Amino acid sequence: MTATAEARDNIQIPPIKGQLTRLLDELVPEVHDEIKAAFDDEFPSGEEEWCSFVALPSIIKMVARISNRVLVGQSLCRNPEYITGCINYALEVFSMAYIISAFPEPIRPFVNRIISPIPRRIRSMTTFLQPLLDERRTKKGDKGDDYQPQAIFLNWLADTAEQREKDDREVVLRTMLVNFGSIHTTSMTFTHALFSVLSHPQYIAPLREEIELCIQEDGWTKPAIDRMRLLDSFLKESQRFDLMTILIGNRLAVEDCTISGTVIPKGTMVAANMVDAHFHPSMWGETADEFDPYRFIKLEEETGKVIKLPTSTLYTMTFGYGRHACPGRFFAGQEMKLLMAYFLHHYDLKLETKHGERPNNFWFGMGNVPNRSAKVLMRKRKEV
Repeated sequence: MTATAEARDNIQIPPIKGQLTRLLDELVPEVHDEIKAAFDDEFPSGEEEWCSFVALPSIIKMVARISNRVLVGQSLCRNPEYITGCINYALEVFSMAYIISAFPEPIRPFVNRIISPIPRRIRSMTTFLQPLLDERRTKKGDKGDDYQPQAIFLNWLADTAEQREKDDREVVLRTMLVNFGSIHTTSMTFTHALFSVLSHPQYIAPLREEIELCIQEDGWTKPAIDRMRLLDSFLKESQRFDLMTILIGNRLAVEDCTISGTVIPKGTMVAANMVDAHFHPSMWGETADEFDPYRFIKLEEETGKVIKLPTSTLYTMTFGYGRHACPGRFFAGQEMKLLMAYFLHHYDLKLETKHGERPNNFWFGMGNVPNRSAKVLMRKRKEV
């Protein structure tokens, strides 16, 4: 139906599971540098007075830029037109899926060809990515075995594409697919967490204390980020408490089957119940309906179970589960921890609501979206 449907060989998975995950340590300085640059561009610097920003749109733009520092490199991730294209691609895929589903199935391909903006979007994004692919090919031809490509996802993906005899269009499609999968989910998860922090201001001080201690001892490095256990637990609890969706892992039964005594007829859609998993008393106890940022620290101390932000279990399925779990969840988790640590370390923050209460979420079908118009007040911390 769309460019998303064309990319069936999943050549984006090996570089995500391979180089991207293996090089998380080396990528921290790159991500931190881009966070700093994005803050300098997006928010007033050196201001002692409170200023406000609309949280979700601002976070989406920042996450798109930060993610693309690793995906395509510094020069392109700072190109506003390219970043806008990445953001709009995901929105167009979502909107087209919704629109096309309203038509009878036999005519959907025809309707899609007439009204879909996605082929035009792919052509537009190719104008940005093709020069990078051409440059890589030229340098590789000139230097041969001495060629040392820049450590970005696009180059790793191009290597995989060559091994599988895929052309540059396939590389562009998969780069956009990774953008589709990373920008909006990370942005919404992070915005939920930001609203949780600011609607529970009593936890800001202990979070800051942990962040500042880790940075003081190890700088902005992966060891420092890994030691931020309370921040990790807070973000994981926000994931548990503010579900991104009610259902996950939708599957179609291709034949009649029986699971635990329940008959599933052929053609039935089945899915995992996220609400039950994330709030089940057998796992979370009597406080399942309460927001507790220390929950995962206590769980480790009491049971020995270590459930960190990227961890996927039957009771924490935000990133999926099993072999279908999000392959980029380790990078996404590190990215969110770095971004939240930077916010809290450098800025005083509060919600621009009457009594500092959390803005209401917006439910769209099965999806839970953080309030799109809610504003956050911020000012530079004097002592930093």
